[in-house]
Parts: sequence; structure tokens; C-alpha cells
Amino acid sequence: MRRRAGALTVTAAALLCLSSGCGVPPSGVVEVGEPATGMTLSKAVYFLNAESSLHAVARPEIPDTNPVAAAVRELLAGPTPTESEYLTTALPPDLPQPEITVDTATILIRFPKGTPRLTPAALHQLTCTTTLATHPTRPRPAPPSGAAAAPRQTPPTIHITTPNTPPQPTPTPAPCP
Repeated sequence: MRRRAGALTVTAAALLCLSSGCGVPPSGVVEVGEPATGMTLSKAVYFLNAESSLHAVARPEIPDTNPVAAAVRELLAGPTPTESEYLTTALPPDLPQPEITVDTATILIRFPKGTPRLTPAALHQLTCTTTLATHPTRPRPAPPSGAAAAPRQTPPTIHITTPNTPPQPTPTPAPCP
């Protein structure tokens, strides 16, 4: 009994010491500069999750003179084996690499003959992947009180065509996440 009482006393003393602090006096506010603005998601492709919603997956930066073509190549390669455990794609297997033309206001993605018709989900994957390749997303800090927010850049119009179909602006059924 005496041993147990002694052990309880030692434990209580240790807890009291730990809860009383480490002896460091409190300090005032320390100025450290601007707040962090977050990471840039500049190279990613969009696949579908179990609910058929788009999910961005980061890809390593690969130097390429045409970032849109590089992003589309990554998308057409499909999810990695690990990603395919929880993600899928609406793009048909063995879809050929399209011809891609980029200018300041328009991106034309032209698939060759023999390309099957693409579903709305496949078009959404292509549209969002292409948009991200041209306009990386960055978390934007809130403007100071009373200041106007910086205007967002307008992404280019994206046209996706398959053989025997005239180019048309590709509608995005929902905003890109």
C-alpha cells in the first residue's frame, strides 16, 4: 500500500511539473513577414473518382515547349497502378495523341481519323486538364480590407474535335475543381 501511495505521489509530482510549463517566459508578437500563399498546382491531370467527379492528380514537371501537349499525353496515359485503385478515366483505351494548336485565346485539340466519339465526362477531363496546363491554379490570399481583388485571367476557349465533326467550343458541364 505504501509503495502504491509513493508511486501516486511521484506521478502527481511529475504531472504537476509538466503542466507548469518549461520555464520559457511568454513573448510578444513576432513579425515574420507576408503570409504563405500556398503551392501552385501547375502540372496535373484530371481523373474520375468513385462518384464520377473530377479529381486533380499532380504530375512531375517535365520540360516541354508545349505544356498542353505534355498534359494531354499524361492524361491519355491514364492513372498509375496506385491511382487506378481509386480513380478511373472516361477516355477510351488507346486513344491516339491529338494534334494540338495553342494561341493566346484558343486551344484546338484535333483527334485523328478512327477516334471514337468522346463522352461528356471524357471531354470534361480533357477540358480541365488543358485549362490547368495553361492557367495553373494558385491559392489567392484575400485582399486587404477595402481593397479590390485582383482580376482573374480568362482561360482560353478550348475546341476538341474528332474526325468528321466541325470544331465547336467544348462546353464544360461543371467548373473544374
